[in-house]
Amino acid sequence: MARNGSSVERHTGRAARKASPWIERLARVGYVAKGALYVVIGFLALREALGLGGETTGPSSAFRSIGSQPFGSLMVALLAAGLAGYALWKLVQGIMDPDEKGSDAHGILRRVGYVGSGVIHGGLALLAAQSIFGAEDSSEDAMTASAMALQPPFGPILVGLVGLIVIGVGLYQLYAAYEAKFLPELKLDRMGDMQERWVTFAGRVGTTARALAIGVAGAFLVLAAYQSDPSETRGLGEALESLQHQPFGSYMLGTIAVGLLLYGAFMFAVALYRRIEPA
Repeated sequence: MARNGSSVERHTGRAARKASPWIERLARVGYVAKGALYVVIGFLALREALGLGGETTGPSSAFRSIGSQPFGSLMVALLAAGLAGYALWKLVQGIMDPDEKGSDAHGILRRVGYVGSGVIHGGLALLAAQSIFGAEDSSEDAMTASAMALQPPFGPILVGLVGLIVIGVGLYQLYAAYEAKFLPELKLDRMGDMQERWVTFAGRVGTTARALAIGVAGAFLVLAAYQSDPSETRGLGEALESLQHQPFGSYMLGTIAVGLLLYGAFMFAVALYRRIEPA
């Protein structure tokens, strides 16, 4: 009887962690939106690396670029909705644990990371929505916030810690790319051999490129903290731009840009093949 009760309890807990069908649909749409965003960022960065114009761009510039196209406002609105869906999925991953990461130290760390990703992508969804209505560039506000965050005595320490965490995330992403940690989360049985090889290649190369960009942004945060200089902080676009000014910068930027394009394509594959158990 006790064994039966324990089995029912485990089954109930597992069912509670599963994603409802509408969450599954939101998650898949969200992966498509994330993929589209990285394709735009990679495309514009590649144009800059090849000297064809454009700009090394972060999300805000990508939204403006999309919005300038025919039916741009509609496309940005769809992108905002998709990113909001992705943000909700990451929160579900962190709180309900449908992937069963567990409650040990490693599992808790992964789940906290999911929640953090949800918050970040929720902010991106809001940024996309603001761009539809022609919101002003927030770079000055960001600079002011950075200056406030760097106020002594604890500001530089906190900013430096954030920078180290960002670098740590980048390093983990490099490890995950090398080990192809994403493969168990995909429905490989629905892929042919050639499909699986290409998805694995795109996942490894794309995740590596994204990890390098994240690491550069984290390094600038540490530098800003060390120098107590908010002008040294960099977002994704500015981190990419900084590569352009290094020796062989165009080659480095072009390589990462191609990697980000592959990461976007990989997200499209994830949208199709990601294991998400509906309740």
